[in-house]
Amino acid sequence: MLAELPPNLSLLGILLPIFIRPTRGHSSAAHELSHSSHNPLCAPLSFTLTATASHISLAFPPDPSNETEILDILNQTWDGTVVRNGSHTINGTLTLKAVYCRPSHTSKNEDVLQILLHGATYNKTMWSGYGFGYPYDWQSYATSPSQGYHTLALDRLSHGENDPRGLDPLNDVQMPLQTELLHQLISVIKTQPKTKNTTSSKTNPLGRTFSKIVLVGHSLGSYLSVALARSYPLDASALVLTGYSSRQNTLHVRSAPWASAPTVYPDRFPFDKYLHNLEYLTIATLEGREKGFYDNATDAAGRSFDPELARTDYEYSDAVTLGEVVSLGDWGVGAEEFEGPVLVATGQRDFVMCNPPEEDCVKRLWETGKTFPRARKYEVWSPRETGHDLTLSYSAGETLERVHEFLGREV
Repeated sequence: MLAELPPNLSLLGILLPIFIRPTRGHSSAAHELSHSSHNPLCAPLSFTLTATASHISLAFPPDPSNETEILDILNQTWDGTVVRNGSHTINGTLTLKAVYCRPSHTSKNEDVLQILLHGATYNKTMWSGYGFGYPYDWQSYATSPSQGYHTLALDRLSHGENDPRGLDPLNDVQMPLQTELLHQLISVIKTQPKTKNTTSSKTNPLGRTFSKIVLVGHSLGSYLSVALARSYPLDASALVLTGYSSRQNTLHVRSAPWASAPTVYPDRFPFDKYLHNLEYLTIATLEGREKGFYDNATDAAGRSFDPELARTDYEYSDAVTLGEVVSLGDWGVGAEEFEGPVLVATGQRDFVMCNPPEEDCVKRLWETGKTFPRARKYEVWSPRETGHDLTLSYSAGETLERVHEFLGREV
């Protein structure tokens, strides 16, 4: 069993290369040289936030010690047959861990912060590319001299480095509370640090403010971004939604080999740390993860993703809580009041968010724009031969360039 992946592993570049040898695949040698040597200035941070949310209650919740019952509820959720029984209120003061990276020199984007929100069965380490360098390390590219953005890669509640103790993964860790915590975090970031001349009780660990917030989500992180923009349309200046569309392919998601995380990674999800640990769910096999998140089609040049990176992705995968899945009932509802620019970046062979053939996928992504009727600008980027994890595929370099060209033009 591998040890837990350090949050800034790709930035230090000292551990993962011992286990694996990154391959260049289809990436450009010129891009390798121009970005692989860049090391952003990064530091771990903690945000202590107080939030309240209304959560879904189930009419027939599963026995938390029975994996079969838990997976039955999961499948009922995908099928739309799970029975609800009203709601309950959840509140508390909670801590979220993050990695803050800043460029080494000031730039025209000095006042723009990208908040990076990971998907289900991931944590903030996905944005560092697991030590494989360019084009998978989003943080290094965004903070490079050519771009000059600040980034904040965030662990969602109960994932990554966040302490899950005492949190019920069904009743406490749902998307409404995740949304409210993100809103509170942005409020803190926009608040001037406390000085002798201010009376603000909010503590901003960044030590500075940002006037422009860009939410960059992947999959469930994109859903979280949209949920925030729907409830608080002024929080973000722009949305970058990767691995997203307004219609989820639930048949494909349901067919994945789901399992309770401690049955796959017992050392990482012990019962004495994770309350009701069987309600933390992940993909059980490497093959299932590749079929679910990558593009299995091949061409004359071979696979469209690095199999060693996909294996590392599997070995260090995180979980999604049963509560997060249960509370996804409004997937596809957009943000009608959000007026900033929106870019949806989803691979043409993303079986989670699209159902190929490819031209139908692209059509669906453009139709997703109807859920953002007031967006100042709506654009689509849909790389070919690319699955759900487009930032971890060989086309990731094109995605980085396209996203940052959009941000440079619209933010």
